[in-house]
Amino acid sequence: MRNLKNDFAESVKKMLDSKTLDKITVTDIVNDCKVSRQAFYYHFSDIYDIVEWIFKQETEYALEKHQNIDTWQIGYCNLLNWLRDNRSLVTNTYKSIQREYIENFMYNVLFNHINQVVEDQAKGFNVSKYQKEFVTKYFTLAFSAIALDWIRNGMKEEPQKIVKNIEVLVRGDFKKALEKMHAENMLYR
Repeated sequence: MRNLKNDFAESVKKMLDSKTLDKITVTDIVNDCKVSRQAFYYHFSDIYDIVEWIFKQETEYALEKHQNIDTWQIGYCNLLNWLRDNRSLVTNTYKSIQREYIENFMYNVLFNHINQVVEDQAKGFNVSKYQKEFVTKYFTLAFSAIALDWIRNGMKEEPQKIVKNIEVLVRGDFKKALEKMHAENMLYR
């Protein structure tokens, strides 16, 4: 049986090889797939919905099993490699009117990834859910800003080099941030 979701995704990816996302229409997609508009809208609410689905489907594997203090670097490097391997998809989505889509996607995927690291590191500390989320946001904003800057500048630098530099900068900092939150909480007990 035909998997229309995958067909639609392949169609969008193919079109993003030559034009930005804001230049692609639902009509373009359904004509390419030789199906009705209703078939498209049965699966997706709009073009941005399908792009979100593509990104989630394809990056989920890159990050899974790499959400702890010992392997977060592998997950982040896998994500950067996926972004570079899908340069047309990423760049032409980023260059479209809906640039914030990539920004939001990057933030959300990295937040979920980093949150697992923070939760793991928070064991044994007296820190609130809010404090853990704050630490997660702090690192997420840094990691996503670096990735977005890398995209904006053409993804020239090797992902391994980026990850190595981040690793050097933040080594021990997840735990250190949580220790500081814990110490602050103990002062005002």
